[in-house]
Amino acid sequence: MSPDGAGSVGRERRVRELPSTTAGRVVDGYWAEAKVRSPEAGGEWYLAGAWWDSPEEAVGWLHDQAERLASVLEATADCPEAVSGGGVGTVAAVFREWTTDARFRSVQCAALADGQPVSANARGTDRICGSVDVEVFYSLSARPVLRPAPCR
Repeated sequence: MSPDGAGSVGRERRVRELPSTTAGRVVDGYWAEAKVRSPEAGGEWYLAGAWWDSPEEAVGWLHDQAERLASVLEATADCPEAVSGGGVGTVAAVFREWTTDARFRSVQCAALADGQPVSANARGTDRICGSVDVEVFYSLSARPVLRPAPCR
């Protein structure tokens, strides 16, 4: 076991204390996920999630997911019978722009390292089951996973 981390199921985790707002707690990793919600359709769809050891890895994964999501939505936007109004094209553009902003990526990494959750969100109109247009919210987010600090 290293002085700055705790062994866990075959991999080392860097454990670090957060600022005083979470005194007595340490980061045990970072959870990142992609979700889609539609209150109008009464649903929430979990697309993917991953546990990461560093803020940089978590934000990097979010950017990869944003690129994947944008690619799928762009392909769907080209299929007029599947969607209406170009709403998913707008969502794809938001995520494409977000992935190209390297300065903001570093801001998000710093915020996540400081114990703050981060996210990228977009909304648009999509057609559910090929017949009903509804508002859909797309969310990519990451947050630190906290646990009590070890006794010293």
